[in-house]
Amino acid sequence: MMKSKNRIPKKLVSIFKDKKVLEVLNKYTEYLQSKSLSENTIRNYLYDLTEYFDYCKLINLSPLKSLDQDKLRPMLSYILNKGIKQSSVVRKVSAIKSFSSYLERFGYIEKNYTDLLSIPKNTKSLPKVMGNTEIENLIKTINRYPKDTTRDEALVELIYSTGLRVSEVTGLTIGNIDFERSEIRIIGKGNKERVVIIGKKAEEKIRKYLTKSRKGILINSNPLFLNKLGTALSPRSVQRLIKKYLIMSGMDSNYSTHTIRHSFATHMMDGGADLKVIQQLLGHSSPETTKVYTHVSSRSMKEIYEKAHPRSFSKQRK
Repeated sequence: MMKSKNRIPKKLVSIFKDKKVLEVLNKYTEYLQSKSLSENTIRNYLYDLTEYFDYCKLINLSPLKSLDQDKLRPMLSYILNKGIKQSSVVRKVSAIKSFSSYLERFGYIEKNYTDLLSIPKNTKSLPKVMGNTEIENLIKTINRYPKDTTRDEALVELIYSTGLRVSEVTGLTIGNIDFERSEIRIIGKGNKERVVIIGKKAEEKIRKYLTKSRKGILINSNPLFLNKLGTALSPRSVQRLIKKYLIMSGMDSNYSTHTIRHSFATHMMDGGADLKVIQQLLGHSSPETTKVYTHVSSRSMKEIYEKAHPRSFSKQRK
């Protein structure tokens, strides 16, 4: 298991070069890990504390001390004046409240005044969705790349075929894929397991990648997607790859891996898939939704998937 100190962003550690601060950050990281949060989520929680730590240093206050009530508004103004977009401010305030609650709970501070912070309202906008033509253009762009792109083709096809989160894709092992059943076993958020259906195009690309680009014996425990050093491809590397191909194809530079995931869900719904099937395939299983959405069998999911997804077995392109 990766040590907690390795997940703490260097930028955050560099603000307060204090052993006590680092010790508490390590303990806080372990606390977040006990909540079954993913490595990416934990890292984001910590990274979102950067501006808060900056502000504490500015006013000569340890981040392990209680932030007085009269410092809340100046602290919030300090973050807003950084020019950070509203959705990020909401996230950062949430991270500050979470960290302060931890300090109070475990006796580092007596009073947590951040409870008085009201998080700025986040104006929700509709997520971007790529059209079928754009998906096709993205894949064609990868095909035109001069170097061997079998891995990248398989990667994009898999994300669009399954709607997996980028952290779920990079966490896959070869043994997670059942080619006989056209299924993938996923360990998602909160260590919750689910099974997703893999489309024919994605399956073909993955088989090609494993036979053409992967040298040596393939072991079930091996990561599915490797970087040039032979280790597991990281989420950040996947995001950079997708961004590179999007720019090369001349598409919206604001598109991302999450755009492809959302496009999967939208195209499934446009194809007539039931919302509860999409919920299960995406791994959306909060306590609220589990009360509403009923369990759907693997066989039923396959039938619905076949009818709805543009690149399924029954909708092969000529």
